Amino acid sequence: MIYAHSLPDRSTDLWETLFDHSAAVAHAARRNAAGFAPQMAEILGWAHDLGKMKPRFQARLNDPAIHEPHAGVGARYLYFRQPGLLSTVMAQVVLGHHAGLADGGDAGRIFQARLEEEAEITPPDDWNIPGMTEFPMPLRGLGRGEVNYPVTFLGRMLFSALVDADRSETRTFYQRAEGRVVCEPVAVSLTELRDRLDAHMAQMSGEGAVNALRQDIHRHVRDRAGCDPGLFSLTVPTGGGKTLAALGFALDHAIRHGQARVIFVIPYTSIVEQTAAVFREVLGDPEGEIVLEHHSAFDWPGQGDDEARDLKTAAERWDRPVIVTTAVQFFESLHAARTSPCRKLHRIANAVVILDEAQTLPRYLLRPSLAAIRELARGYRSSLVLCTATQPAVLQEDKFPHPEALSRGGDLPLRELAPDPATLDEALKRVRVEQAGGLDNAALAGRLSKGEGGLAILNNRRQARAVFDLLRACPHAFHLSTNMTARHRRAVLETVRQELREGAPVRLVSTSLIEAGVDVSFPTVYRALAGLDSIVQAAGRCNRNAEREELGRVVVFEAEAGEGFSPPMELQQMAEVTRRVLELFPDDPLSLEAVRSYFAEVFWEKKQKMDAGKVDGREYPILSGIAEAGDKEGMPYASVAKAFRMIPEGALPVVIRGGDWGVPEAEWQTMQHVVSAGAVARGLQSYQVQVPRQVRQKMLGAGLLAVLRPEEFGDQFLILDRPELYDPETGLKWDDWDDLGFLSF
Repeated sequence: MIYAHSLPDRSTDLWETLFDHSAAVAHAARRNAAGFAPQMAEILGWAHDLGKMKPRFQARLNDPAIHEPHAGVGARYLYFRQPGLLSTVMAQVVLGHHAGLADGGDAGRIFQARLEEEAEITPPDDWNIPGMTEFPMPLRGLGRGEVNYPVTFLGRMLFSALVDADRSETRTFYQRAEGRVVCEPVAVSLTELRDRLDAHMAQMSGEGAVNALRQDIHRHVRDRAGCDPGLFSLTVPTGGGKTLAALGFALDHAIRHGQARVIFVIPYTSIVEQTAAVFREVLGDPEGEIVLEHHSAFDWPGQGDDEARDLKTAAERWDRPVIVTTAVQFFESLHAARTSPCRKLHRIANAVVILDEAQTLPRYLLRPSLAAIRELARGYRSSLVLCTATQPAVLQEDKFPHPEALSRGGDLPLRELAPDPATLDEALKRVRVEQAGGLDNAALAGRLSKGEGGLAILNNRRQARAVFDLLRACPHAFHLSTNMTARHRRAVLETVRQELREGAPVRLVSTSLIEAGVDVSFPTVYRALAGLDSIVQAAGRCNRNAEREELGRVVVFEAEAGEGFSPPMELQQMAEVTRRVLELFPDDPLSLEAVRSYFAEVFWEKKQKMDAGKVDGREYPILSGIAEAGDKEGMPYASVAKAFRMIPEGALPVVIRGGDWGVPEAEWQTMQHVVSAGAVARGLQSYQVQVPRQVRQKMLGAGLLAVLRPEEFGDQFLILDRPELYDPETGLKWDDWDDLGFLSF
């Protein structure tokens, strides 16, 4: 008898046989890939653990000290079974189903070596592994020169189907063997969620032209739900009710076309938290069982938990009806090579994906990002909506061209869901733009301290804090930045909204985080020169509901140049383009014509810089690398994953304890007895600040951070128990700690 999984100190009669495990994984993988390549996924399920037939691996089941890798045998079997590009990619998938996808081709020497060193093992005849008789849906109708990108994408989707099937079936076996209940997510149909949304919308009331227009937009967008699945744009000016209109369309469209879930992709973590909270309220989900938010704060690896209820597993699998995630999580996963970020990818097939603020995609990765969007719509029956106030932001024309390296492919239409964007732009016009020239920090603080106050948005955290420091003594002065915990930011925004409702002269100094979906309305907004799309978003925080008879004021100014105040080079370049657009369109720089002019220069006049990441310090063109792989064996999965990094340095959480905005003592004591890593992660979420990786390492080295229950959770939860280092008004000053003697910038 050949086994896949053992149970220590229990009879082998209770162990799982390799046949039973392989059959279960084959069935689950086929189900996961039902909409795009079910037969290929089934073959992968049968073949993935063939290496466990090796006598040395069977010995390992009784002696964990024995090291015997097993993935190479199944990879070799598939590679030589029906030689060709698809078989090579399938071999890459099986070889990486534990360690991650490796490169093939010239860069894949490890891949080639593994196949050559493995002994040949043939599966028993009674396994009845199917042959490759079905051609996968995403590759049908493509010409010879058009398949490299689709094949690469298909391989990663099959990898997702296999990894999820393998992990899920393994978990189920051990849960049942240990007598634990196999828990499944709460089953709520999309139809029921739509009914809850409709009930919420029926209760919403509001007088005035703006509210009436929002209701008209909502109805018009949802009336388009019968359109065939594919690519859409939703062009609604800020304040026009895009979010709930998009949710309504997504639910209606998914129900109409039998799609499985709704995925909202949002630029910033802070807005993910806010949007998920809105959806939970609207959809009746107080326990968070329907709406899953997935961002860096939810990426804690669980240890020793019941995985069926573990937050990490839910985040990896995306098996909830509504997902709210970040653009970083979404797009980096679509180009990843590791098992954890790839596990959920097959859930994006046959889904409705709302890409909010699509123009915020990083310019240097725009082409591979658009290629992934296009491939999901073309080959995986997904519907994707580019939801933005500044369309057309990322497109040259109203269609999705095939990736440049695959230029013979056909175009896909991009269909607008909103009423006439030009008419909406005029109807929702609530501000006028003024140009103030240069304003140093003191002059800006002076303007804010007078009259009705206002909102000032800076491009740099340190400068925003410096301006706020000049205003601390003023009444109604507040600060917002990502250096503050989520709990702190929420409290500030609640107070700001209340004081604005009461007519107080609120003076708020913020970084750009306030621009993406934060519902506040000031009479005047001061915006440091930046990309024109940022100025459009800033304008959305001014006279948002047209509550003023006159137009609100958006004052664009040149911020003070000083040490530590310089914004990133990318932002400086975009600001330079904005400067030229302001000269060309002085009367209405926020018009659709001005926005088109801006994006034409920012994106499409610099094509050669929109497909390049870094691999080992050198520039790596992602689409070109994939195109060239077709003449070799295998696809460059590992290289693409390294190159596609939307935040190259990354940021990691530090949990603040004590003080005004850290974990309160009562919650801290409760946390000492929580068993699940996922539950701990959720409990600490509101008390975290994201800091650069190297900063967190320096803080560790300086003895500032304690590790929460390291014997159970490793170093997952790092705690800063120094309230004096967290300013109760501006947050954690990690970027200005020279005086502490251990950090230098």
